[in-house]
Amino acid sequence: MHWSLDPASGKPRWQVALDLLYAQVKKSYRRRRLARVERHLRLGSLDDFAARLQSLGLSGSINAAFVERINLTLRHALAALSRRSWATAQLSGELVAHLLWWRAYYHFCRSHQSLRLKLDVPQARRGVQTPRRFLPRTPAMAAGLTDHIWSVQELLAFPVG
Repeated sequence: MHWSLDPASGKPRWQVALDLLYAQVKKSYRRRRLARVERHLRLGSLDDFAARLQSLGLSGSINAAFVERINLTLRHALAALSRRSWATAQLSGELVAHLLWWRAYYHFCRSHQSLRLKLDVPQARRGVQTPRRFLPRTPAMAAGLTDHIWSVQELLAFPVG
């Protein structure tokens, strides 16, 4: 992606990558109920799009499940993004700071059930009769950025810059 000059007008225009695949899901509601879902491919061919999704281990169909999941997670985490909340986002700088804090917490401090690893041999735990069968992990651990779940104190003490 880069800026290029339009030969007809001589004005700069944004040129997207030629191999970019872009799909759009439009949902229509009637009386607060989902009435229709339309899927449009804006750039690329449907066969290329399905093949690219399948190469990532996905179904190959155009959907908005991942975007809707992260939107719901964000709304639950940040009161300023809730639909019906007294804590509406007043200043964009404060909202960005809150979002950056939440992202760091989400990736380094919060373990995710879908990322946990099953232990070959269950581990005994102090004060609990049931043994630990899974090893909790955060997204940062799954990406290999850290080897442990960070505490909030550790996250706040980490030097940035």
